[in-house]
Amino acid sequence: HKPNVRQEEECIRRTGGRVTKYKDDVPHVENQLAVSRALLEYSIDKHIIPALPDIIQYSKQSSTAYIIFACDGIWDVINNQQVGTFVSNKISSNILQDIISQLLDEYLKLETMDNMSVYIVKL
Repeated sequence: HKPNVRQEEECIRRTGGRVTKYKDDVPHVENQLAVSRALLEYSIDKHIIPALPDIIQYSKQSSTAYIIFACDGIWDVINNQQVGTFVSNKISSNILQDIISQLLDEYLKLETMDNMSVYIVKL
């Protein structure tokens, strides 16, 4: 959930918050957070930064189904399809901890400046 996504920015503004963007930086809510939703105790009003996830329900279609949880530092440099393909190509032959290490090694090369954490849950 990024503050530069139109729906998220509208919600932030409707609740009295503001989104700022400085040159060579990502948009921030109240000049503090680069995300528009968060599960944390923070100085920003919880109405502006709610702890409301998007919930999408899928039916499990294969024995290699998994869920990937990652912080915004991951999603800043790769998209859902890229990380899904990366994990799918390795899931049958590796243990999850190794896949996570390989994923982080691969995308740290992109010189992200944000924290990067990933959890993979095999269903």
